[in-house]
Parts: sequence; C-alpha cells; structure tokens
Amino acid sequence: MVRIFSYVLLISAFFLCGCSSAKQLMLETEKAEKWQGHVEFAPEYARDKGPCFVLYGKYPTRLVYKDFIPVDPGKIYTLKASFRTLDPNLPASAYLGLNLYDENKHIIGHYNVQSCSNTDSEVISARKGDKFLTVKMIKNYDKIKYSAVAFNTKKDFSDLPNYDISPQCAKMSADKDGNLRIDLKYPLKNDYKKGTPVRLHSPWSPSLYFLASGWMPAGDGRDCTAVLHGILNGPGVPHKKFWKGTKYVRPFVWFGNWNRLPKKGAKLLIDGFSFEESDAE
Repeated sequence: MVRIFSYVLLISAFFLCGCSSAKQLMLETEKAEKWQGHVEFAPEYARDKGPCFVLYGKYPTRLVYKDFIPVDPGKIYTLKASFRTLDPNLPASAYLGLNLYDENKHIIGHYNVQSCSNTDSEVISARKGDKFLTVKMIKNYDKIKYSAVAFNTKKDFSDLPNYDISPQCAKMSADKDGNLRIDLKYPLKNDYKKGTPVRLHSPWSPSLYFLASGWMPAGDGRDCTAVLHGILNGPGVPHKKFWKGTKYVRPFVWFGNWNRLPKKGAKLLIDGFSFEESDAE
C-alpha cells in the first residue's frame, strides 16, 4: 500500500512539473562581459525579468550576446524580449534577431542561402579584378531586380550556405553572342574557369534580423516572442526555422529599422531578453 501511494505521488509530481521545462540558454546576462556592441545597463528602469538595457545611437547600433549557442534541430527555441521607448516624444524602433553560424562558426548571411529561382548557369568568362562577368543566358534575368552571383553551386543546393559570392550586380544585359553580361558594383576577387556552375542569389548580407521589428511604444512597451523549430534543408530565409547549415546562434537587438530611423536622442529600453530551449511535443 505504501509502495502504491509513493508511486502515485511520483506520477502526480511528474505531471505537476510538466514533462519537460524550458532551458534558459542565455546565461549571466547581468554581466557586461557576456555582451558585445553597445552594452549599457539601465537598472533604474528595470522590470522583473533580469537586467534592463538601454540602446541608442545610429542605426544599427547593436547589442549581441557573446556566446555561441548550439542548436538542436529536434528542439523548439523561443526568443523573447520586451521593448519600450524611453521618451514618448522620441520614438525608438528595433529589430530582434539571431546571428546564425555554421559548424565552423562562420556567420550565415541572407546571400549565403537565399537563391533566385531557376537561375542556374555557368561561367563563360570571369576574371579577378574585372567589374563584370559573362555567363550562359539566364532566361528570367530581367525579372530580378537585386542579385549577386554565387559560384561553384550544386543543383541540389548542397553548396548552401555558399560563401563564394560576388559583389552586388549593378546591371545585367544580353551580349552579342546571346550570353548574359553581369556588371558588378565592385571587382571580382577571384578568377573562375569557364564552365564553373553559378546561380543568382540575394545580394543582402544580414543574418536572421527580422524576428521582430517596428516602432516600440513607451509606457507598457511591447513584448516580442519568436519560436523556431527545425533547420531548413534547402534555399530560403524563413523566420520559423533556422537557415540551412545552422549549428550555432547568437541573439541580438539592433537599435532602429532601416525604414524607421529614430531621431537623435531616442532611446530604447530592453527587458526580459532570453533564449530558451524545450522539447518538441
């Protein structure tokens, strides 16, 4: 009877505590040495969820957690932060995001994994120091407004994340031989042999910066939460999965948005900045 009663107590405790609890992955956040960028605490404005930071300056002034946090594709990850504008007359905007890194802790940018659909081709001519290259014709080139060229590509996208990326394309046009001439904003850094496979990619460098954005209200502020689960196995830059090749992350906040620039004197308060891991159901 005692044994049965003890068993019931054990089962009850299991369900009361939950099958699994979230594990906090950002540790000792109250210590300045755990951060990079603009690190300034504002204890006089702190709420009840850990340290309060104040961020201000020119866009994009950054606050970045210093440690590389490994991620498991089978787990669920929750990124949280609460934002407030300090002075309601000087509204502040922000981005909440994650820097993503591969197994060598090389940062994965937008242009390393975001391809333009149906743009596989191969090099005709590409020389170091030139501000142009020629590739076999890409039929839909005129529908692509912004791009860069990824080299040594694979049709199954096993090259992603691809770090062999040209400078941004300035102009594309058909040449007299029916090939595609791609003018670049800056010179090529390497030579590429004729026949080298290529595809067009996004030209943008940031990592996963858009998990939350916008003007942040004063007073009660705004609570922001992003949930990610799994790692994408192909091209793309989703906000609910980690991008292809991700092994580590570093959470961050940027002061300002590129299209919502705070005025001089605006300040952003950040509370409850956390990154948690939990089991998938």
